[in-house]
Amino acid sequence: MLRNRKKRRRSVEFSRRKKLILPQELIAEILYTLPAESLVRFQCVSKAWFSLINDPYFIKMHLHTNRQRILIGKKRKWNRWPEEHNLVKISNEDRLGYPVKIFPPLYRSENVKYRTSVTGFCNGLVCIVFFCNRKYGSHDDQIVIWNPSIRKHKKVPFNPVEEKHRLGGLGDGFHFAFGYDPVNNDYKLLKIIKFVGLKYDKRSKVYSMKANSWRRLEDQLPYEERFTISSPQPVFTNGAFHWLVESITGARTLLTMDLTTEKFEVQTLPFKLHSLGNLVVLEGSLCVSAYTQARDIDFWMMKEYGVTSSWSRLCMVPATFFYRQPLAISRDGKEVLLEDDKLFWYDIKKKTFTIVEHISSKYNWTMTCVESLFLLDGDSDN
Repeated sequence: MLRNRKKRRRSVEFSRRKKLILPQELIAEILYTLPAESLVRFQCVSKAWFSLINDPYFIKMHLHTNRQRILIGKKRKWNRWPEEHNLVKISNEDRLGYPVKIFPPLYRSENVKYRTSVTGFCNGLVCIVFFCNRKYGSHDDQIVIWNPSIRKHKKVPFNPVEEKHRLGGLGDGFHFAFGYDPVNNDYKLLKIIKFVGLKYDKRSKVYSMKANSWRRLEDQLPYEERFTISSPQPVFTNGAFHWLVESITGARTLLTMDLTTEKFEVQTLPFKLHSLGNLVVLEGSLCVSAYTQARDIDFWMMKEYGVTSSWSRLCMVPATFFYRQPLAISRDGKEVLLEDDKLFWYDIKKKTFTIVEHISSKYNWTMTCVESLFLLDGDSDN
């Protein structure tokens, strides 16, 4: 009798435990909302969780569901080794977390010291050119695609065609652009070769992460005269690269390249720029900021992508500080996060500043991106 009661009790307990097993679809929906670094740890829970978290569909859904915004900054004195970066999370309530110290990949390389230059970012991935400080030569420099949220990276194979040129640089060398081709599900790296005196070689090249190889780009830059690309770091949004360009006559235009068609286009700007300015992406929208004649700062935003008439002035910030660049816009669109000696929120309507006191001024905050699990199968940074 007693034995039968124990059997029934064990049967009831087993039934209760069995009911607690959640469907795979529900588990996935819960995991979508978690930080990337937590999901990296949760790969060890079980084989089923490992397979789920590494599934390409799960990685893509996590990117679109999580939307955790992050800032990445680099210490201003690059000649110190290793180069130190900081990562700061921005909450959905627009509060900035405390900085977390991180180091880019390759910083443990023996007998070689690199300085880094960010050339683009999208979907949580950052493309970095590593310049060798020990011996200058293209064979010593490296290009790496890096996921700073999960500390994973992938080296881009060296293209030996232009051995007489260094990789990147603000003078003679290359301009890079990194983005995602949504039609072909492929990450691409564009390289525009620059020669002496603002002259560009129209034989640009593109790297495909899917093919893991370089090839020559068929389309050519749509400029006949000499011109200046305003920023060494172009911006990527809506499946296209964007640069501010100034011709030798002083005309300023927007140069774009669609990653799917790999075609260049030139777009005119419906407002006048008194300086070449900065081009950034704020919450998915193109934003141009430039000094006015009175040294104030004008911010223009394209409200509807591809529609020239949708450009409108976001705000004008008085010239009471040394301005660098806008980094983010608040969820409600009422404030812009700007960088001076410190970070601060600028209220567009009230025209007031709120300094972020706990963020150090020792860093150049160069980008705002989102967390992702892309490159989960890549090499570890350490």
